[in-house]
Amino acid sequence: MRRELSDIIAMAKAGQLDHAFQAAQKIEDAWDRSWALMKIAEAMAKAGQFDRALQVAQKIETAWHRSSALRDIAEAMAKAGQFDSAFQIAQKIEDAWSRSGALWEIAEATAKAGQFDLALQAAQEIFAEARSWALMKIAKAMAKAGQFDRALQIAQKIEDAGLRSCALRDIAIAMRDIAKALVEAGQFDRALQIAQEIKGASVRSEALREIAEAMAKAGQFDHALQAAQKIEDASDRSWALAAIAKAMAEAGQFDRALQIAQKIKDARSRSSALAEIAAAMAKAGQTERADQTFRLALKIAHENARSRSGALWEIAEAMAKAGQFDLALQIAQKIENALARSGALRDIAKATAKAGQFDRALQIAQKIEEEALDRSETLKDIAKAMAKAGQFDRALQVAQKIETAWHRSSALKGIAVAMAKAGQLKCAVKVVEMIDDPVRRLQALAAIKVVKRGKGNQEAAAK
Repeated sequence: MRRELSDIIAMAKAGQLDHAFQAAQKIEDAWDRSWALMKIAEAMAKAGQFDRALQVAQKIETAWHRSSALRDIAEAMAKAGQFDSAFQIAQKIEDAWSRSGALWEIAEATAKAGQFDLALQAAQEIFAEARSWALMKIAKAMAKAGQFDRALQIAQKIEDAGLRSCALRDIAIAMRDIAKALVEAGQFDRALQIAQEIKGASVRSEALREIAEAMAKAGQFDHALQAAQKIEDASDRSWALAAIAKAMAEAGQFDRALQIAQKIKDARSRSSALAEIAAAMAKAGQTERADQTFRLALKIAHENARSRSGALWEIAEAMAKAGQFDLALQIAQKIENALARSGALRDIAKATAKAGQFDRALQIAQKIEEEALDRSETLKDIAKAMAKAGQFDRALQVAQKIETAWHRSSALKGIAVAMAKAGQLKCAVKVVEMIDDPVRRLQALAAIKVVKRGKGNQEAAAK
């Protein structure tokens, strides 16, 4: 009989629902018959045949199997968006645990769909052990929909203290994300208003920092400074001011940028801001002033032993971006922390490769001794830069020297795509065959096909 039951369940899973139902009715043992009908009802529900599934469920004799079948039907209906019907069925489930499980799924599904009243109604009928989880999900969905006050009210009703804290943090994060989106849409005042309503101090500071940085990038410096001044966390406030100073310098407002930088209390943030200002000055041709500002940044960086390595890394990177490769290299080699030193050398090598100084970039890459990942990352960037410059043979030689398989595959992918764009499609395909990582290989082939299709369209248009 057990073999017969297994065959019927297999038929149901294979979609042979009529045959499975007929065979199930012939099973003599009530328990096995109920089990088979439960599985058939479950398969029908998954196939969207809800009315039929309900008819089969009603024929199940044992309460446990019937409850399990109705739970599966209710959950499938909820996933299909038939929330009212799902809720009605869930309430008819006899077994308390199955009923609670179905209502939990309905509460989550309805909350995601924005039907918060029904979600709350379902949550109230769930066992206390699971109710807190459901209310947490509902509160989070409400916050994402912008219903902050209501979300906070629900969160406060969560009995489990840990889950209540999680809900409040999720609400704060949702408020932060919406505030950031408002900034991107240019709604600065509304963004600030929402950020200031965030209950958690750490998330509120984080949100205000992101808003201040976004405002600065948009050139809204006065708004950005107002937001920065409202930040409670000293570190977040310092980094926000550093970002504002950098944006001002990039906009050519050097005097104002320097004034802001000097107000930053945290030494590392201040030295980082000054380095970015110096880089912007150098790009603008104000060489002497840039040198003075770089020296000031270095002086501040050396004053704090704890943050010295990180600060020197940031200064070296800024110098490299400004084209001062020799000075950048000198600073990088004096960095005590091995990880920071490798990171600085990687950034300098990348900048020199971007400037087309490939021999120099390779020499710098060889100085990265401690960190194989940084070395591999650097060689990958150099190989890609060479390929973009049309130096394919040399790029391939560099790629073959990369130690880590992932970075090597990424470099070869970049080379193959660059070859395809240059019209060397056959060579590009050969390079793809050298890629170890299957994902990168498929991505490279897809990119080559796009390039080939584009060239075909251009040729057709030319004719």
